[in-house]
Amino acid sequence: QDMEATPPENTLTIPRPPEAERFFVIEGFAAPPESIFADDFEGGQGGWTTGTEGAVGTMWELGLPGVGPAAANSPTSCFGTNLTAGYAIDADVWLRSPPIDLTAVAGATVNYFQAYDIEETFDLGRVSVIDCADDSVLAVIEDDLDGASLDWALVSRALPQQALGKIVKIEFRLITDVFDGSVFAGWYLDDFMVTVP
Repeated sequence: QDMEATPPENTLTIPRPPEAERFFVIEGFAAPPESIFADDFEGGQGGWTTGTEGAVGTMWELGLPGVGPAAANSPTSCFGTNLTAGYAIDADVWLRSPPIDLTAVAGATVNYFQAYDIEETFDLGRVSVIDCADDSVLAVIEDDLDGASLDWALVSRALPQQALGKIVKIEFRLITDVFDGSVFAGWYLDDFMVTVP
């Protein structure tokens, strides 16, 4: 309604048919999702923060992967846990997005590409929504991520009601046990986006 034409996206010209009687059908569609935050990690770390609450030896890093996936999803940089080596034992490392303003939205979706190689049963990846006001966990939207899937795949999750009306961060956390066994490549993230609705 009341949209200005922006040829050629929403303008269609049809020759007038010769018949005197004509019928038209107009269909309405939901608006496509609107990006409110996006980062392909090609411009540096920006407002992304990293930290550890476990033993030394594992950290989220930004750059070109040397183990795990053969390359970033697009085009050269991604975040990963130890880009050139497997993760270490007794790790508890997190990667947090910059603040994302959800104060005026009725719904939102987080989208990102991931690849991972995480020991099954004993180690895990977790995705949480963090309240910027006090760093408390508002909701966990992915828990117990493990196994191996080193081909990049799109993940899309609706953000829960607890996140709406707040300024939030999305946290990716890798937690490992103390068993010094096989080496696993870790967790890799690229092309992060939050859309509404």
